[in-house]
Amino acid sequence: MILNMRDLGGIRTADGKTIRQGCLVRSAKLEKAEEQDLAGISEVIDLRTQGEREEIPDLLCGREVQAIPIFDNVRSGVSHEREAERKAERKGPPDMGSLYIWMMREHRDSFAKVLTAIMRHDYSEGAVLWHCTEGKDRCGLTTALILELLGVDRTTIMEDYLKTNKVSIPKAMGIRERVRLERGDEVAESVYRAFIAERGYLEGAWKVMDEDGHYMESLGLSEEDVARFKETVLE
Repeated sequence: MILNMRDLGGIRTADGKTIRQGCLVRSAKLEKAEEQDLAGISEVIDLRTQGEREEIPDLLCGREVQAIPIFDNVRSGVSHEREAERKAERKGPPDMGSLYIWMMREHRDSFAKVLTAIMRHDYSEGAVLWHCTEGKDRCGLTTALILELLGVDRTTIMEDYLKTNKVSIPKAMGIRERVRLERGDEVAESVYRAFIAERGYLEGAWKVMDEDGHYMESLGLSEEDVARFKETVLE
């Protein structure tokens, strides 16, 4: 079973087109994936660090995989290596809004690589799936950028981003209660916030884009790739 998995098919763009079903899929980690979970998917893009991949390997069921980490260092609050989780237990989680801004500013080259891989995927062979650990932060930003590239309005992008909370909130509530008993209400609430999707996190990423003014252009994506991608995945 794959958690926080959804096909972006059916989402409409601002100019009235629709993303085709069976092309673009996003999810959490694939440690418990089975053949039926990956039906119709021919390639996986893993956004996690090397440490995360080694500690919790994907079950790929014969699919091709590209490892394209957004960053490859331990980062408490976003990455989920044992070291990152121990650090968060000692110090509490960092501010997630700041981490989104950091990823957008400092790792745009990584997002460019991921977007290029998604665009150049051979859709005649099946869908492409990208994932991080929880399917919330690195996966959420990648998805937001893909939808932005396709011309989806930001209200719709936010609605899709917040769908993660159907999975995240129940898990976060259990973690909050355990931490509350061990470390008190304040730390418990900050841990809870780190495990859910909040509007302010994605809005911080958009602030970086808007202040830049030419953020998508700065990714250096091929106009030919973009045009072919749109023609392939939109109807």
